[in-house]
Amino acid sequence: MKIKRQIATLGSVSVGAKFIWSTVDILGPQSAKPYFEGQVLTVVGFKPGYKNKVVVQLPSGEQCRIRLEMAEKALSLTLLRV
Repeated sequence: MKIKRQIATLGSVSVGAKFIWSTVDILGPQSAKPYFEGQVLTVVGFKPGYKNKVVVQLPSGEQCRIRLEMAEKALSLTLLRV
């Protein structure tokens, strides 16, 4: 019996997706830049009960949460895909 492996997805964001965070492209030029600006973020999970539902991991191994809409926008910008 073969077990079918499924990838966890929320909206259009899947675990394992990678993108480079660019505040100007995602939130606009007037927004403050977070400490992970310009870094490659990897989606590692979801916390559906929170406002910031998407758990991302930085290259340093640190994890933080961002809003689903922000992750979707970052992934939709083809220039930011890794």
